[in-house]
Amino acid sequence: MKSRPNPGGQTSDLAFALWLTLPVLLFLCLVVLYPLLYAAWMSLNRIEFLGRTLWTFVALENYRRVFADPAFFRGLLISMRFTVESVILTLGLGLAFACALNSVRGSGFLRGIVIIPWALSPYAVGVLFQYLGAGQTGIGTALVNSLGSDRSVNLITRDWVVEYLSIGNAWNLAPLVTFFLVASMTTIPRRLYDLARIDGLTPFQTFLTVTLPPLKFTLFVFGSIVTVLSLKNFDFIFTLGRGGPANASATLTYEVFKTSFQELDLGYGAAMSFCLLALVIGSTMALQWTVGRRVNG
Repeated sequence: MKSRPNPGGQTSDLAFALWLTLPVLLFLCLVVLYPLLYAAWMSLNRIEFLGRTLWTFVALENYRRVFADPAFFRGLLISMRFTVESVILTLGLGLAFACALNSVRGSGFLRGIVIIPWALSPYAVGVLFQYLGAGQTGIGTALVNSLGSDRSVNLITRDWVVEYLSIGNAWNLAPLVTFFLVASMTTIPRRLYDLARIDGLTPFQTFLTVTLPPLKFTLFVFGSIVTVLSLKNFDFIFTLGRGGPANASATLTYEVFKTSFQELDLGYGAAMSFCLLALVIGSTMALQWTVGRRVNG
């Protein structure tokens, strides 16, 4: 932004912009920078509660413990598995719903129905999917009982709980992707579809050559957003499985919670949370480097 001359003592454009943003910067420093720096200092200390709080500076010892902890690497693998599955399911469901809504005229009522899952809090989604996945009240048991069997089907098992969590997370986030994709689809000229019909393209070929290319940037953006939201997801995971069964759903966010607030090892929990932050930043940068450059280029 160029600074204009300052006749008569008037404030320049640059100075005016800085004055406008100063309250926001101060607020961000208060609610973001200070807690971040405080957590960084905690990660360099061993904090004990022995009648009073004892802080012992240990430098990088907590980070050494993190990279020697099997629970950290187990949580890392579970988090990555949950995130990859969530991104694939969320983008797939969002794209399918968007294509369906875009092909139906007067779909205002349907759009109101589709947005409901996104309007629910992660805690509410966790309670809902815990009920649907349980052996006695779950949807699996209801389906097999309707076929004449008296078996109970528990979907929250050690082998499948991460997949079940991914389905619930995708169900919660897909409507947001859907509405942005529908908005992007409205910018595609109708004549392109007419030309595709004249050329004899099948619906699938029309989708690949006409519909999908303008949506790639939107899909990339929401792929990055869903990646971040999934990596830091805690409410839904804690409500549904509390890290179980047998630590099968103990993601990094759950490990940070357990270490910090159940075991009260605050210094080690802070170090683990910064490793999680590095994972979030690294994942988004990797997406930008591998996918974003091709989409933007």
